[in-house]
Amino acid sequence: MAGLSCEIPDLAMRLRELTAQVPAGCVTTCGALAEALGNRIAARWVGHVMLHHDHQQQCPCHRVVRAGGQLGQYIDGGERAKRQRLAEEGVAVHQGVVDLDRYGFDRFVSDRPLQRLRRVQEELAAKVSLRPRRRIPRLVGGVDVSYPHAGQGVAAYALVETRSGRLVWSTTVRRRVVFPYISTYLAFRELPILLDLLEQVRRAEKLSQVVLVDGSGILHHRHAGIATHLGVVASLPTVGVTKKLLCGRVDLEAMGPGESRPVVHEDRLIGVALRTTAGSRRPVFLSPGHRLDVAYAERLVRRLLTGRRLPEPLYWADRLSRSAEG
Repeated sequence: MAGLSCEIPDLAMRLRELTAQVPAGCVTTCGALAEALGNRIAARWVGHVMLHHDHQQQCPCHRVVRAGGQLGQYIDGGERAKRQRLAEEGVAVHQGVVDLDRYGFDRFVSDRPLQRLRRVQEELAAKVSLRPRRRIPRLVGGVDVSYPHAGQGVAAYALVETRSGRLVWSTTVRRRVVFPYISTYLAFRELPILLDLLEQVRRAEKLSQVVLVDGSGILHHRHAGIATHLGVVASLPTVGVTKKLLCGRVDLEAMGPGESRPVVHEDRLIGVALRTTAGSRRPVFLSPGHRLDVAYAERLVRRLLTGRRLPEPLYWADRLSRSAEG
């Protein structure tokens, strides 16, 4: 099986290096650090790290403030301690706010790793094949990943009989996970462990003709969600199913049970919203990953519904990955 054709960067290390570039007497923001990493969408993750990293006395994280210059939280004594440390470095704080025009720093030296990963996604999206498919297989697999501890993932594969929804075989793998969760970059977090999982499934000769993936396929800003990555890299027909709409336009008003509606992005049909049960008003969002089209993705998912919100392969993969967390 082919591997991931790029090196996955250690973003936590890169963030530490960037934060260390902020000189005494200056401050920066989570958005500026995320921009230096290559995409401002990482600002939420940067903020999380600032509050939960392995803090040392010499750590320069007190120089990271909010977008408007507000001090924000600080893990070494709170806002008062943060104000004091900045004052010792000559940064004036007026009513809890730092003047970013005067003290702001954004002249980072960086290779912008997220920008490089974005190019990888764009190159991969060009390899996607969206072809009509007719036959519904007798057995369909689903994969999902859970995270019992920071830095560790459990991936599960569930093989289900299409006609009955019965679970017929399953397996899990547990691996170290380095890349953090950053919206639209999920593939770089989950693809390595999912490839290990599929290798185990192949050796057991249990790989289905089509695999459902908990995540987006082409229903993605760059048409390269985790289901698409997995499909292209593993040369496998895949369908992405997610509870979250990453992008696109869709009318969700007053959807009835069993009803589906098209999701359009950049004037292109990239998936459907499907309300799977009467008990849940929230739809799921399906899209092709690779080697099948939107119509087939919807037809297959409908065949795998048995009254739950998720199709059976993903219901079981989710349940098995969580039960293996301990």
